[in-house]
Amino acid sequence: MLVGHLAPDLDCLAALWMLRRWGGYAAAAVQFVAAGTRLEQPNAIHVDTGGGPFDHHHTADQSLSSAELVRRSVRPADWALETLIAAVTADDHARSGDSGPLRARDLVVGLNAGFPADPAQVLRVMEANFAAWYAAAEQREEQRRAFADRIEFDTPWGLGVAVESQAGVASRDAYGIGAVLFVYRDQYGMGIAAQSQSTVDLSSVYAELGQIDGGADWYLHPNRRLLLCGSSKAPPRVPSALSLNDLIDVVASS
Repeated sequence: MLVGHLAPDLDCLAALWMLRRWGGYAAAAVQFVAAGTRLEQPNAIHVDTGGGPFDHHHTADQSLSSAELVRRSVRPADWALETLIAAVTADDHARSGDSGPLRARDLVVGLNAGFPADPAQVLRVMEANFAAWYAAAEQREEQRRAFADRIEFDTPWGLGVAVESQAGVASRDAYGIGAVLFVYRDQYGMGIAAQSQSTVDLSSVYAELGQIDGGADWYLHPNRRLLLCGSSKAPPRVPSALSLNDLIDVVASS
């Protein structure tokens, strides 16, 4: 049996989710008690309450949370999970720095308000969210690995960076090292994205692609800083026949 506290917060919910997903407790019953108390039942595993190995309230160490203690126990070498739980820990110690309207903390508050007598329902809803956040963190890790194999090249506007990855791509990595232009190929298609504050105009690149890859479904955004042949939101009707290196050559010579 797993035990959390009433009106479970992000930390408590994350700890329960990990124990159910990786800790061997997928079929375990979950009970909720008043914070700071425990359920006196043999083999009950308490998180974020009741003392024990998964309750962090015995220490003032701000690097610890109940979720972090569980992570270290069930998935100590999982970088994506470490990243996700670091955010949970920061939130638990009010270090997240995010005051926007879509915070995970506010989502949990809203769920507890909507289901005040049913913390198990809050857990069920949040397990889907944690699974989605974890999948996004895994994808981000794959993107960073792909970025390590990037190609850097000169363009008429400044530094260009090109990446090929089946995990999707993130232009922020390129802009973070000073690139003006990001060229990519992923499982959805390929494209060119210019830094939003730049003066890049991709019209000449678009015209050149019309000559050498005219059958493909290339689209030039009205801001002329984004040129796409397919995306996750709009798969190409006709994919480009060009390789990433072919596209680099077109950009570099424009």
